Amino acid sequence: MVNELEKTRTGRAALRPRLVAAGWDYLAIAGWLTLLAVVFVPLRLAGAGVFDGLGLVATDLLITALSALPVGVYLVAGEAGRRRATWGKRRAGLVVATVAGERPGTARIVVRNVVKLLPWQCGHMAVSRLVRGQETAFAMPLLVAAYVLAGVSIVLLLARRDRAPLHDLMAGTRVVPSP
Repeated sequence: MVNELEKTRTGRAALRPRLVAAGWDYLAIAGWLTLLAVVFVPLRLAGAGVFDGLGLVATDLLITALSALPVGVYLVAGEAGRRRATWGKRRAGLVVATVAGERPGTARIVVRNVVKLLPWQCGHMAVSRLVRGQETAFAMPLLVAAYVLAGVSIVLLLARRDRAPLHDLMAGTRVVPSP
């Protein structure tokens, strides 16, 4: 699946293209988050508490709708699309494939990105509770889950020969050089 030029001397898939792709994708995501900050920070400074008076569930849904959902749509649209790659993966010469090297279906790509964004969502939910000083007993497990899931993914990425993190293992996908 990974050609010999894309492997290191130890037979592992090359890490650098994955990191380059992630960097470009995080740049796109940072652009979206910057746009959110440009809108919501002045509102907050002006005293308009967008989240004030909302219950925790409504706050979770609003945060999800503004952050994780648009990022997930970006990831799924790119990886399930014709090119099988986000903007960052295209720039790094990578595509998402099944373990057998075939085009993954949309459902598989959705699973991949739900698992990928789960630590981020857990972190958001934990912070929203900690900021309010509410449900600390629920916030701490969410925060721990965010770090554990992210940590497991990083360890898998670094330790596995095919560089498959948790979201690729769960979805049966791999990131490979584009054909």
